Amino acid sequence: MGTQKWVTTTDIGIVLLLVYVDDIVITGSDSQLIEQLQQQLKSSFHMKNLGPLQYFLGLEAQHCPTGILLHQHKDTQELLSLARLLDANSVLTPMEVNLKLHHENGDLLPHPSMYRQLVGSLNYLTITRPHISFTVQQVGQFMQAPC
Repeated sequence: MGTQKWVTTTDIGIVLLLVYVDDIVITGSDSQLIEQLQQQLKSSFHMKNLGPLQYFLGLEAQHCPTGILLHQHKDTQELLSLARLLDANSVLTPMEVNLKLHHENGDLLPHPSMYRQLVGSLNYLTITRPHISFTVQQVGQFMQAPC
């Protein structure tokens, strides 16, 4: 079962309700309707208000004057640490332009499970970093026999 969502609009604004298993996010611009919804849910379910959104499904929420910024800084740092790339230099493009990867080039990696874990983690990072999607898709084609 995936994330369920509910949206309603009023003359004052909008209210959004996102549910994933037992996690709920309620947000919007109609604070009165948000309060009513919270009270209605509390009357039917045991729940507690954890305050402003900080994390949801692994995404970190940072409140800004213009709204909420979703990012995965912690996951990115953990991935870089796992790959031993914390001290690596950054680049503008995640993959060399016009690079063609082939299954038969190179020797098989000694730890293919590490490669699979890194590609899976990169795939999850595409939620907030869509510019790496093409590169992750390309390296993901080599999951069976990474070299």
